[in-house]
Amino acid sequence: MQNDQEGSKGLNILCIDGGGVRGLSSLIILQEIMRRVENIKASGKVHPYEHFDLIAGTGTGGIIACMLGRLRMPVEKAKLEFAKLAEDVFKDKKMSGTTMYKGTKLQEALKMLVRESTGDEGERMNEDREGGPGKTVVFAMSRHHLNAGLPALFRSYTVTTNPGPDCTIREALYATMAHPDLFKGIAILESSVPQSFIGGELGCSNPLTHVLAEVDRIYPDRQVACIISIGAGHARTIQVPSPSRWHRTQDVIVMKDMATDSERVAEDIALRFQNTSGVYFRLNVDQGMQNMKDGSWERMGEAMQHTRAYMQRNEPNQKLDQAARASTDRRGAVSTSHAAGQITRVLEATKRLTGFKRCPAPTKFYTGRNDENTQVIACITGGKNERRICVVYGLGGVGKTQLVLNVIEQTWNEWDHVIYVDASSTESIEKVLKEFGLAKMIGETHHDVIRWLEAGGERWLMVFDNADTASTSIREYIPARGQGGSVLITTRLPDLANLAVGPGSVCHLFNMSPADGTALLVKIASSKDQCLSDDDTKAAEQLDVGCLALAIVHASAYIAHSPSMTIAKYRSLFMSQRRRMLDEYRKLPITAKLDDRGDTVYTTWRMCYDQLKPESRELLWLIAYLHYDGIFEDMFRRAAQNMRSKQYFLPLTDLESQAQMHVTQYLSTFLDSDGNWDTIKFTEVMTDLTSFSLIDFDRVNMAYRVHVLVHDWAKTVVFWAAELAVTCTATFLSLSIDWETDAESLLFKRQLGPHVGSVLTRNLNIGANHADYLKEVYVCTGQWSRVLELLQPLVRAFKHVLGDEHPHTLMSMNNLASTYSNLGRHNEAEQLQVKVLDAR
Repeated sequence: MQNDQEGSKGLNILCIDGGGVRGLSSLIILQEIMRRVENIKASGKVHPYEHFDLIAGTGTGGIIACMLGRLRMPVEKAKLEFAKLAEDVFKDKKMSGTTMYKGTKLQEALKMLVRESTGDEGERMNEDREGGPGKTVVFAMSRHHLNAGLPALFRSYTVTTNPGPDCTIREALYATMAHPDLFKGIAILESSVPQSFIGGELGCSNPLTHVLAEVDRIYPDRQVACIISIGAGHARTIQVPSPSRWHRTQDVIVMKDMATDSERVAEDIALRFQNTSGVYFRLNVDQGMQNMKDGSWERMGEAMQHTRAYMQRNEPNQKLDQAARASTDRRGAVSTSHAAGQITRVLEATKRLTGFKRCPAPTKFYTGRNDENTQVIACITGGKNERRICVVYGLGGVGKTQLVLNVIEQTWNEWDHVIYVDASSTESIEKVLKEFGLAKMIGETHHDVIRWLEAGGERWLMVFDNADTASTSIREYIPARGQGGSVLITTRLPDLANLAVGPGSVCHLFNMSPADGTALLVKIASSKDQCLSDDDTKAAEQLDVGCLALAIVHASAYIAHSPSMTIAKYRSLFMSQRRRMLDEYRKLPITAKLDDRGDTVYTTWRMCYDQLKPESRELLWLIAYLHYDGIFEDMFRRAAQNMRSKQYFLPLTDLESQAQMHVTQYLSTFLDSDGNWDTIKFTEVMTDLTSFSLIDFDRVNMAYRVHVLVHDWAKTVVFWAAELAVTCTATFLSLSIDWETDAESLLFKRQLGPHVGSVLTRNLNIGANHADYLKEVYVCTGQWSRVLELLQPLVRAFKHVLGDEHPHTLMSMNNLASTYSNLGRHNEAEQLQVKVLDAR
């Protein structure tokens, strides 16, 4: 069963056209995509069956799909096997008969292919494996139902309704290859009844339409991230011959050419995705392949040259980059039903006037934010004859929506129209604008509404709430002009502040003040007239949720609903079970909740995390076990530049080796080819985190900081197990520390104190190798008791592994003696120093 993390990722779909030996072109293009994917991931070899959720094809495209998916071949091996099969099958033509090549040769070649890959030439196509990527489907046509244009699907997985033929891999591959001009058809027994099939290229040379329908069937309610459709090269320009003495046979040839014109399907799919960029990528060599027939095996070298020339051109090269990035990021962009072409029906006329959603009212418990309220109101109402755009941005859960709803409530009578838009996606924006247009009889599209707002003289307020998806362009939905119109935007994306227009038009919303936060907590927790004790009042002031509005609301609503739960008791439980206590809000009955959002504090940031680049996520994993404040670039620079020369005096444990590999591999991405620190690359990754308000930059101290609850939440999304994650952060810190005693080095080590403390809080038994370096931080800050905690097990480890008289052991004993002396434990210091002198 797929886990929640896998289920939240967008799907990757690969579809490969049929095209005879020209299919080698498809493999060359795919190989280039996989190279770029590997460069982005920087984690070694990536195979297509791991990268794509569904791999499909027809004809030779079906054979390639099966090689990559069902047989799990790397692309390079698939290229070799494809070339070998093409030569074996297409080298010799038949001298007579209705087909050009011998079906027996194809059968033998397929048997050998399957036998060498699986050990069993009779291996079944359906491998009966639940879940996981790399599902495979190939297409053929039923000989007796060509008119319907519906292909037969040979699947590597099980479906509950309308399953395809249950057969061997070689039978499925023969069926998809059995183009009637090339090979005889195949009869496959189904319940002892023979079913006849011919090649999928006849009517289904580009099966993408059927593939997307299949994706919707097997992945309902999922999102698609990337669809890569690879052609085998333009085979011909379809022409209808002039009417003369041509007979029906020539008509048949023309119809076959039309049926194998895969670009027609490609154009149809392009139209389907014309308003959704970055999802559908069609790659097909358009020059040099026109005269290559399906069996031209001797011209495969020519096909390779044309393909490589095609990939070097600007437009295909950009497509390759975009496809690699989209398929690596796996950000859900469209639903599977949308990708399959299902279009929501237009509302009936009787519903048109009732479909438009009105702006919700603010919560009755709204508290504080007086300065921010005044700023936003002044901005949107101050320009009577000009358009104003006010952007309210900040961390998810900080209270942006409630601030804006309160502003709308206070300015309600200023506006002739208030259009409240859920801006979480392009679809939801256009849906609301369309419904507004229908309700006001303005028009039937969002363009009609925008034109009406630009041309009208009425006072309107357009509110884009939760504009948190970086790929959604809010700008195109904002009227370019309109006297008396104003726009409000709430977002986690600081970059949207660039859209702001007018005085005071940017409002960066931070945490509530401690006084406002306490007042809000008490107001909600005592809303049922509960009497608060002095202990509760004191606990309300001390409850550390980082003054995050959403956390305060959820905590106080739970307290108000639970008769035996006092604020003091909640605080006591919260100190040891943060996530559990805040997640309890989700279990409350609807009558006890104060909003209709499904997010809890710890899930509200997940949407932002899913939009991060892979390298940004990995940086967040390292930061999760640092201290939440005082995170600065020099830590990463020093660690990256020290890692090649770093020496540990004890052999690394398996855990330390694993952590060392992860950390050094990651930090290497911030070094250029000469080993110099790449500050631009680091800034780019940190900017990705700040662009979703998950991290803030403190310009006064030139350091990054994370909200205390975001920092706690970040530990829940770390890919590694907790023990490995802590060891990775300890490795990173120890790499950043050197033995130098110059002023700059000493200052740096003093700044690491909170971070070392954070790691040791999570793992007091940190390995001796890391403790040897981490102790230097406490030496610099004069925290001798902390030095002692690290030195004592370090001395024991050196004695055990290196021996009592090893120089490193004696040095560590001498350091321990100095620490005893600094702590006033002079007798112990003297005894230890005597032992060191005797050993020397």
